[in-house]
Amino acid sequence: MDALFTLTRPDENGPVVLWGGLCESGSLKYLTYERCLATVPGDVRGFVEISGSSTALALDLIGRRKGLPTVAVADASGRDHLMRRGFRGEVRTITSIEEGRELCLQYERTGWYWPRQFTNASLVAYVERWGARLLREVRASWPGIRHLVCGFGTGATVAGLHRVFAPAGYSVVGLQAGENEPVPGWRNYALQNLGDQDLFRRYQEEIPIATAAGAENPGERALGSLLRHADAHPNPQQVLVISHDGRPPPSGPGSV
Repeated sequence: MDALFTLTRPDENGPVVLWGGLCESGSLKYLTYERCLATVPGDVRGFVEISGSSTALALDLIGRRKGLPTVAVADASGRDHLMRRGFRGEVRTITSIEEGRELCLQYERTGWYWPRQFTNASLVAYVERWGARLLREVRASWPGIRHLVCGFGTGATVAGLHRVFAPAGYSVVGLQAGENEPVPGWRNYALQNLGDQDLFRRYQEEIPIATAAGAENPGERALGSLLRHADAHPNPQQVLVISHDGRPPPSGPGSV
Protein backbone atom coordinates (compact mmCIF):
# COMPACT_ATOMS: atom_id res chain seq x y z
CA MET A 1 0.00 0.00 0.00
CA ASP A 2 2.29 2.75 -1.28
CA ALA A 3 -0.26 5.44 -2.19
CA LEU A 4 0.34 8.79 -0.54
CA PHE A 5 -2.45 10.82 1.03
CA THR A 6 -2.84 14.44 -0.04
CA LEU A 7 -4.39 16.75 2.56
CA THR A 8 -4.76 20.52 2.23
CA ARG A 9 -6.81 23.29 3.84
CA PRO A 10 -8.56 25.04 0.92
CA ASP A 11 -9.68 28.01 3.06
CA GLU A 12 -7.63 29.46 5.91
CA ASN A 13 -10.33 28.98 8.55
CA GLY A 14 -12.09 26.04 6.92
CA PRO A 15 -11.79 22.26 7.03
CA VAL A 16 -8.90 20.14 5.82
CA VAL A 17 -9.67 17.94 2.81
CA LEU A 18 -8.26 14.51 2.07
CA TRP A 19 -8.15 14.50 -1.74
CA GLY A 20 -8.66 10.78 -2.35
CA GLY A 21 -8.56 11.25 -6.10
CA LEU A 22 -4.88 12.13 -5.93
CA CYS A 23 -3.93 8.66 -4.73
CA GLU A 24 -1.87 6.85 -7.34
CA SER A 25 -4.87 4.58 -7.87
CA GLY A 26 -7.25 7.49 -8.48
CA SER A 27 -9.51 6.74 -5.53
CA LEU A 28 -9.37 5.81 -1.86
CA LYS A 29 -11.64 2.90 -2.73
CA TYR A 30 -8.77 1.31 -4.60
CA LEU A 31 -6.89 1.01 -1.30
CA THR A 32 -9.82 -1.02 0.03
CA TYR A 33 -10.45 -3.20 -3.00
CA GLU A 34 -6.88 -3.99 -4.00
CA ARG A 35 -6.73 -6.24 -0.92
CA CYS A 36 -10.30 -7.43 -1.17
CA LEU A 37 -9.71 -8.70 -4.71
CA ALA A 38 -6.21 -10.09 -4.16
CA THR A 39 -7.57 -13.60 -3.62
CA VAL A 40 -10.21 -13.62 -6.37
CA PRO A 41 -10.06 -16.89 -8.38
CA GLY A 42 -8.23 -16.58 -11.67
CA ASP A 43 -11.12 -17.95 -13.70
CA VAL A 44 -13.67 -15.21 -12.95
CA ARG A 45 -15.25 -13.61 -16.00
CA GLY A 46 -15.20 -10.07 -14.61
CA PHE A 47 -16.36 -7.83 -11.75
CA VAL A 48 -19.92 -6.66 -11.07
CA GLU A 49 -21.17 -4.40 -8.28
CA ILE A 50 -23.97 -2.02 -7.32
CA SER A 51 -22.12 1.28 -7.54
CA GLY A 52 -22.42 4.62 -9.27
CA SER A 53 -19.22 6.16 -8.02
CA SER A 54 -15.87 5.31 -6.39
CA THR A 55 -16.29 1.55 -6.02
CA ALA A 56 -17.16 1.08 -9.69
CA LEU A 57 -14.21 3.24 -10.71
CA ALA A 58 -11.85 1.23 -8.50
CA LEU A 59 -13.16 -2.09 -9.82
CA ASP A 60 -12.84 -0.78 -13.37
CA LEU A 61 -9.16 0.05 -12.84
CA ILE A 62 -8.39 -3.24 -11.08
CA GLY A 63 -10.29 -5.13 -13.75
CA ARG A 64 -8.38 -3.50 -16.58
CA ARG A 65 -5.08 -4.29 -14.84
CA LYS A 66 -6.20 -7.92 -14.58
CA GLY A 67 -7.61 -8.01 -18.11
CA LEU A 68 -11.19 -8.36 -16.84
CA PRO A 69 -14.34 -6.34 -17.66
CA THR A 70 -16.39 -4.50 -15.04
CA VAL A 71 -20.15 -4.01 -14.92
CA ALA A 72 -21.50 -1.22 -12.72
CA VAL A 73 -25.11 -1.54 -11.59
CA ALA A 74 -26.35 1.97 -10.80
CA ASP A 75 -29.28 4.35 -10.81
CA ALA A 76 -29.51 7.09 -13.43
CA SER A 77 -27.61 9.58 -11.28
CA GLY A 78 -24.78 7.12 -10.70
CA ARG A 79 -24.68 6.18 -14.39
CA ASP A 80 -24.26 9.80 -15.41
CA HIS A 81 -21.56 10.34 -12.76
CA LEU A 82 -19.58 7.32 -13.98
CA MET A 83 -19.74 8.54 -17.56
CA ARG A 84 -18.40 11.95 -16.48
CA ARG A 85 -15.57 10.24 -14.60
CA GLY A 86 -14.43 8.15 -17.56
CA PHE A 87 -15.71 4.74 -16.47
CA ARG A 88 -14.82 2.27 -19.25
CA GLY A 89 -17.00 -0.67 -18.30
CA GLU A 90 -20.68 -1.36 -18.88
CA VAL A 91 -23.39 0.33 -16.80
CA ARG A 92 -26.70 -1.42 -16.11
CA THR A 93 -29.31 1.07 -14.88
CA ILE A 94 -31.60 0.16 -11.96
CA THR A 95 -34.15 1.88 -9.72
CA SER A 96 -33.59 0.07 -6.38
CA ILE A 97 -30.96 -1.86 -4.40
CA GLU A 98 -33.21 -4.93 -4.53
CA GLU A 99 -33.28 -4.80 -8.32
CA GLY A 100 -29.51 -4.32 -8.33
CA ARG A 101 -28.92 -7.32 -6.07
CA GLU A 102 -30.96 -9.57 -8.32
CA LEU A 103 -29.05 -8.39 -11.38
CA CYS A 104 -25.67 -8.93 -9.66
CA LEU A 105 -26.80 -12.38 -8.58
CA GLN A 106 -27.50 -13.26 -12.21
CA TYR A 107 -23.96 -12.24 -13.15
CA GLU A 108 -22.50 -14.13 -10.19
CA ARG A 109 -24.26 -17.32 -11.26
CA THR A 110 -22.51 -17.12 -14.61
CA GLY A 111 -18.98 -16.74 -13.21
CA TRP A 112 -18.62 -13.03 -12.44
CA TYR A 113 -17.18 -11.88 -9.11
CA TRP A 114 -19.52 -9.77 -6.98
CA PRO A 115 -17.85 -8.23 -3.88
CA ARG A 116 -21.30 -7.69 -2.25
CA GLN A 117 -20.16 -4.39 -0.80
CA PHE A 118 -23.40 -3.68 1.07
CA THR A 119 -23.11 -6.87 3.15
CA ASN A 120 -19.38 -7.70 3.04
CA ALA A 121 -18.20 -6.99 6.60
CA SER A 122 -14.56 -7.75 5.72
CA LEU A 123 -14.38 -4.45 3.82
CA VAL A 124 -14.31 -2.60 7.14
CA ALA A 125 -11.03 -4.31 8.05
CA TYR A 126 -9.50 -3.30 4.70
CA VAL A 127 -10.45 0.32 5.40
CA GLU A 128 -8.87 0.05 8.86
CA ARG A 129 -5.54 -0.82 7.23
CA TRP A 130 -5.24 2.39 5.25
CA GLY A 131 -7.09 4.30 7.99
CA ALA A 132 -4.29 3.51 10.44
CA ARG A 133 -1.79 5.11 8.09
CA LEU A 134 -4.07 8.14 7.70
CA LEU A 135 -4.27 8.51 11.49
CA ARG A 136 -0.48 8.63 11.72
CA GLU A 137 -0.35 11.32 9.05
CA VAL A 138 -3.10 13.40 10.67
CA ARG A 139 -1.43 13.23 14.06
CA ALA A 140 1.92 14.24 12.59
CA SER A 141 0.87 16.99 10.20
CA TRP A 142 -2.62 18.15 11.27
CA PRO A 143 -2.71 18.00 15.09
CA GLY A 144 -5.66 20.41 15.26
CA ILE A 145 -8.03 17.94 13.57
CA ARG A 146 -10.54 16.38 15.95
CA HIS A 147 -13.47 15.43 13.69
CA LEU A 148 -13.91 13.50 10.42
CA VAL A 149 -16.84 13.56 8.00
CA CYS A 150 -17.20 11.04 5.19
CA GLY A 151 -19.86 10.32 2.59
CA PHE A 152 -22.11 7.41 3.56
CA GLY A 153 -22.43 4.73 0.89
CA THR A 154 -22.14 1.17 2.12
CA GLY A 155 -20.87 2.42 5.47
CA ALA A 156 -17.60 0.47 5.22
CA THR A 157 -15.35 3.55 5.02
CA VAL A 158 -17.21 5.35 7.80
CA ALA A 159 -17.09 2.25 10.03
CA GLY A 160 -13.42 1.54 9.29
CA LEU A 161 -12.37 5.10 10.03
CA HIS A 162 -14.48 5.12 13.20
CA ARG A 163 -12.76 1.96 14.44
CA VAL A 164 -9.35 3.56 13.90
CA PHE A 165 -9.97 7.19 14.90
CA ALA A 166 -12.57 6.97 17.69
CA PRO A 167 -10.25 5.15 20.14
CA ALA A 168 -7.74 7.96 19.53
CA GLY A 169 -10.28 10.61 20.60
CA TYR A 170 -11.67 11.72 17.24
CA SER A 171 -15.31 11.80 16.16
CA VAL A 172 -16.41 10.32 12.83
CA VAL A 173 -19.69 11.21 11.10
CA GLY A 174 -21.21 9.74 7.96
CA LEU A 175 -23.05 12.11 5.62
CA GLN A 176 -25.95 10.46 3.81
CA ALA A 177 -28.00 11.58 0.84
CA GLY A 178 -31.25 13.36 1.56
CA GLU A 179 -34.58 11.94 0.48
CA ASN A 180 -35.09 12.80 -3.21
CA GLU A 181 -31.59 14.36 -3.25
CA PRO A 182 -29.42 11.62 -4.82
CA VAL A 183 -25.65 11.83 -4.47
CA PRO A 184 -23.59 9.43 -6.62
CA GLY A 185 -22.13 6.72 -4.40
CA TRP A 186 -24.18 7.69 -1.33
CA ARG A 187 -27.42 6.30 0.09
CA ASN A 188 -30.03 7.25 2.66
CA TYR A 189 -29.76 4.54 5.30
CA ALA A 190 -33.36 4.67 6.52
CA LEU A 191 -34.69 4.33 2.97
CA GLN A 192 -31.99 2.13 1.40
CA ASN A 193 -30.77 -0.67 3.62
CA LEU A 194 -30.78 -4.44 3.64
CA GLY A 195 -32.00 -5.00 7.18
CA ASP A 196 -30.15 -7.61 9.22
CA GLN A 197 -27.80 -8.34 6.32
CA ASP A 198 -26.65 -4.75 5.95
CA LEU A 199 -22.96 -4.17 6.66
CA PHE A 200 -23.69 -1.00 8.64
CA ARG A 201 -26.38 -2.46 10.90
CA ARG A 202 -23.97 -3.36 13.72
CA TYR A 203 -22.56 0.19 13.71
CA GLN A 204 -25.75 2.23 13.42
CA GLU A 205 -26.05 2.93 17.15
CA GLU A 206 -22.44 4.05 17.65
CA ILE A 207 -21.70 6.05 14.48
CA PRO A 208 -23.80 9.17 13.83
CA ILE A 209 -25.25 9.71 10.36
CA ALA A 210 -26.12 13.26 9.27
CA THR A 211 -28.12 14.18 6.16
CA ALA A 212 -26.65 16.33 3.42
CA ALA A 213 -28.29 19.48 2.17
CA GLY A 214 -29.06 19.73 -1.53
CA ALA A 215 -26.36 20.79 -4.00
CA GLU A 216 -26.58 22.90 -7.13
CA ASN A 217 -23.94 21.21 -9.29
CA PRO A 218 -24.54 17.44 -9.73
CA GLY A 219 -20.90 16.92 -10.70
CA GLU A 220 -19.69 18.33 -7.38
CA ARG A 221 -22.56 17.18 -5.19
CA ALA A 222 -20.58 14.91 -2.86
CA LEU A 223 -17.66 17.24 -2.17
CA GLY A 224 -19.90 20.31 -2.00
CA SER A 225 -22.17 18.62 0.54
CA LEU A 226 -19.23 17.51 2.67
CA LEU A 227 -17.70 21.00 2.68
CA ARG A 228 -21.01 22.65 3.60
CA HIS A 229 -21.45 20.21 6.46
CA ALA A 230 -17.92 20.89 7.70
CA ASP A 231 -18.34 24.67 7.39
CA ALA A 232 -21.44 24.47 9.60
CA HIS A 233 -19.42 22.89 12.42
CA PRO A 234 -18.67 25.22 15.39
CA ASN A 235 -14.96 24.72 14.64
CA PRO A 236 -14.64 23.93 10.92
CA GLN A 237 -10.85 24.18 11.08
CA GLN A 238 -10.92 21.05 13.28
CA VAL A 239 -12.77 18.98 10.64
CA LEU A 240 -11.21 16.60 8.12
CA VAL A 241 -13.36 16.00 5.03
CA ILE A 242 -12.82 12.59 3.41
CA SER A 243 -13.33 13.01 -0.34
CA HIS A 244 -13.07 9.51 -1.85
CA ASP A 245 -12.13 10.56 -5.37
CA GLY A 246 -12.01 14.34 -5.01
CA ARG A 247 -9.31 16.34 -6.77
CA PRO A 248 -8.47 19.99 -6.17
CA PRO A 249 -9.18 22.30 -9.11
CA PRO A 250 -6.42 23.20 -11.59
CA SER A 251 -5.82 26.53 -9.85
CA GLY A 252 -3.97 24.68 -7.09
CA PRO A 253 -4.38 22.33 -4.15
CA GLY A 254 -5.23 25.14 -1.78
CA SER A 255 -8.45 26.23 -3.47
CA VAL A 256 -11.90 24.84 -4.12
